[in-house]
Amino acid sequence: MYRDLITVWSPFILAGFFATIAIIVLARYLNRTIVYLITTVVSLLNFTLFILSIFADGNWAEIGIGLFAITILIGVNIGVLFSIFIIHK
Repeated sequence: MYRDLITVWSPFILAGFFATIAIIVLARYLNRTIVYLITTVVSLLNFTLFILSIFADGNWAEIGIGLFAITILIGVNIGVLFSIFIIHK
């Protein structure tokens, strides 16, 4: 049973993890204002995609896209929280 749950949820978890790592790497090499601008744009796009997936036809594909959007949104926000502790190079 748990193996099936890991198989189903692993793409969503990996999408959030990669979004977090990407924001942390960007915070290391870019200026803070540029990182916050990128984060704001990506967050707005993911939130819009999530809202659009709610009001779509109702297929399972739209629900999956909405789940990807919300996990990337959470990953980006966690990356911003961790980027506070990153020393700019």
